Amino acid sequence: PGLLIEGMITAGYAVGACRGIIYLRAEYRWLLPKLHAAIEMYEHMGWIGADAPTKEPFRFDIRIQIGAGSYVCGEETALMASIMGLRGEPRPRPPFPSVKGVWGKPTNNNNVETYANIPQIILNGADWYASMGTERSKGTKTFAVGGNVAKPGLIEEPMGITLRENI
Repeated sequence: PGLLIEGMITAGYAVGACRGIIYLRAEYRWLLPKLHAAIEMYEHMGWIGADAPTKEPFRFDIRIQIGAGSYVCGEETALMASIMGLRGEPRPRPPFPSVKGVWGKPTNNNNVETYANIPQIILNGADWYASMGTERSKGTKTFAVGGNVAKPGLIEEPMGITLRENI
């Protein structure tokens, strides 16, 4: 959760946002305690929240929104509708979310993987990240492994990897 939060803070700073929303599908409620604990830790450290001491006028808050769990909410306009308490259905564009998104405000939608990569890329550099994966698909990808497998769960591997039998 720390990489996610740090990536969201960085992205928020880059675009001048004051709020981030972590959308959590209902079937992943078991992650709530870890996410709340991480948010509280970053608030306590002063990185986010109303009392965050900064040298510039940048304040960033993060909240968690539990969604109904619809697969269609992976589409950005359906996700925004669900965040606003509406039925998670895609809407036609324009207007694009970057112009009119959640509650009519400009919105930057990214997934957890994207935000979690930001701190690592800043720390290690773009060349480090680009050194993983294939020529045309740089970096890593998180895969959900389930079903009749020896080790179910989430794994992160370089793009283009062939999964091994022992996973």
